[in-house]
Amino acid sequence: MKQMFRTILAAGILIAALCSLSSCLSEQNYITYEELKTRLDDTAAMESTTIVDIRPAAAWKAGYIPEAINIECDTVINNLGGLKDGGAALTSIVTAKDSRLVIYGTGEDRASLFAAKAIQLGYTDVKCYQGGMTDWRDNHGDYLYITYDGFRQWYDAECPFTDGENYLVDAHTPALYSRDYGHIPGAINIMSKHFTFLDPGSLKPLTDFISNKQATIVFYCIGTA
Repeated sequence: MKQMFRTILAAGILIAALCSLSSCLSEQNYITYEELKTRLDDTAAMESTTIVDIRPAAAWKAGYIPEAINIECDTVINNLGGLKDGGAALTSIVTAKDSRLVIYGTGEDRASLFAAKAIQLGYTDVKCYQGGMTDWRDNHGDYLYITYDGFRQWYDAECPFTDGENYLVDAHTPALYSRDYGHIPGAINIMSKHFTFLDPGSLKPLTDFISNKQATIVFYCIGTA
């Protein structure tokens, strides 16, 4: 009975400690989708911004908010809510403590605690995107970046893309696409101008090529499509 009481007491202390650490974030430490998107679109602002995805590496590889780097939460914070190795997994990568640091996760993890720990480590401009990937992807349907490993896992599972739910799109010109080395097998060719709407009067809408708006579409080009 005493042992059970000690366990319950310890758990209560831990929960209180975690809540206390998270609550040290003020309203100014949170960033909305609109604010984050505006910053991403500002090249000058992004020069002094680091976006950190705290999810497991496998999840990050499968799709992440543009420009985000991956620093897994468990490499910085231990099971008791304390710093591992003095937070070296963060400080060794993000060395400029006066630049803006944006933290996000799934939307249901320890992103706010991670942000609080960053403040504790001396970072002076910390923002937590509390909605995280859930808010970014589900509520707004925004695009994600994907690593080669994440792409290859999806490609191997879904190619030859005949289910009407997965599409690989090569955004090159038809001339580049048609060459033997010009496209990844299974990709269809839709030039990037068809979905940038630079001249909507002369171009087909993207829905003429892909009608299923719930489909997973992976775009690629020479660099960023």
